[in-house]
Amino acid sequence: MNFPFNGSRTLCRVTAPRPLRGFTLVELLVVIAIIGILVGLLLPAVQAAREAARRMQCSNNLKQMTLAIHNYESTHRVFPPGSLGYPFVWSPQSQLLPFVEQGSLKDLLIYEVPPMVAFGGGYNAAQVAQNDSAAQQRLPFITCPSDGESVPGSDYGGISYPGSSGSGINNVGDASDDGSVSNADGIFFTKSKIGFRDVTDGTSHTIAFGEQLLGDGQNTVPANNDFRRRVVELPMATQTTTAACDPGSAPAWSGQRGAKWVNGHLADSMFNLYYTPNSKEPDCHNGYHNFGLVSARSNHPGGVQTSLVDGSVRFVGETVDLSVWRAAGTRSGGEIAGEL
Repeated sequence: MNFPFNGSRTLCRVTAPRPLRGFTLVELLVVIAIIGILVGLLLPAVQAAREAARRMQCSNNLKQMTLAIHNYESTHRVFPPGSLGYPFVWSPQSQLLPFVEQGSLKDLLIYEVPPMVAFGGGYNAAQVAQNDSAAQQRLPFITCPSDGESVPGSDYGGISYPGSSGSGINNVGDASDDGSVSNADGIFFTKSKIGFRDVTDGTSHTIAFGEQLLGDGQNTVPANNDFRRRVVELPMATQTTTAACDPGSAPAWSGQRGAKWVNGHLADSMFNLYYTPNSKEPDCHNGYHNFGLVSARSNHPGGVQTSLVDGSVRFVGETVDLSVWRAAGTRSGGEIAGEL
């Protein structure tokens, strides 16, 4: 077709539009498969990076707690006691508040009366209630970021970093006193008055704090022998022997471990090193929480974080030799230090 323009003749050729080409079904499926593989490779790396960050924060928390006992000892010439005895069951951590930049919370506590309403009968009710209310504060620096901040269903702030009461073997060859929180060979126990001078095994060989997993709030038999969140609880003052703590005949279970940071008990603010980290054996307490066969537990793959009395923090694997692990719990056992 010819189009006249300005007296000249120009020839324009009209061509048919080229058809657009889309993805075939096979190509689309290949792209989706490649994206799925990339996501599968990326997610574990992201999760590993997050766990590394949580583990670093956990390490910092433990170091902060241990440096706090240094400052406490400089002031009082001893480390804080594991508790002052019933009903004044103040935890070591509750006594360290002024040394971890928690002076405002410390000012709310009245140490001359029991820390919780459950123990406060016969004392000034308003003062005990004030303590109880303060104990409900969640304190991130004493809970592991790989865990929660409280036991489900509990009104109180939880605690991930119990103090070491020792090896759990208090009289070699006499199991009647194993697991005692009164007659213990570690740093923290009932009415303890331990200072640097007493740690003759060496501050770089003696554990001050470890980790524990918070309970799940369920007081029933755990399914599939999953003992990470629940502990065997024996009646009242029953001695916690290995036979009595056998999970196959356990009279009761508790999902309240670590439920109260203010409470100076084995169930909350103290632990011993009777079992290796993340043991397949369940932790075991009695109803009075003055005896227990327990260990350190965490969500960190392969082991737990611990702090030593000198302020260093060390990751201890689940495969550590039991004798080496228990030796690290004693302050003056005279053992030859092994590698944790």
